[in-house]
Amino acid sequence: MEILTTKRLRLRNFLDSEEDELFHLYQEESIRHYMHWGKTKREDIHYLIANSKDRTPLDSGSYHYAVSLLKSDKLMGEISLEKKTDSFLLGYFIRKEGQGRGYAYEILSSLLSRLDRDFPEINVEAIVDKDNQKSRRLLTKLGFHNDILQIEGSPYVVYSLYGVIR
Repeated sequence: MEILTTKRLRLRNFLDSEEDELFHLYQEESIRHYMHWGKTKREDIHYLIANSKDRTPLDSGSYHYAVSLLKSDKLMGEISLEKKTDSFLLGYFIRKEGQGRGYAYEILSSLLSRLDRDFPEINVEAIVDKDNQKSRRLLTKLGFHNDILQIEGSPYVVYSLYGVIR
């Protein structure tokens, strides 16, 4: 199911046929290094795809969505979104050959606009590896703030986007 489209990209549910490709993407060091959930076994990916079918960001719970090219539908990455009572927890990656082309900014801007329209009072948070400078710059560009105290020694930082000021 298509969730939203941008000029170049589509956010949609994963297809069963993408299970192998997603498994191989999760094994790439540039992606796996920053995955804090650490579930990269085939059965985890099968569950992820099966559990996220027909779900939209409007549904409560934690779901994963495919980011694909609009013209070819080639899988370019993933967005995970967990809807809680008072916030959304956001995660994302773009495959290595798609990085640096503005894909993450394009799809996240569109998604954040939709969340702002449908849930204007709900905050969005992203947990990011403290060494992932590209992702930290992207979140800042999108309007997120890193203003939550961090636990000393933690490899992650939290960025927040407040619903009332978006």
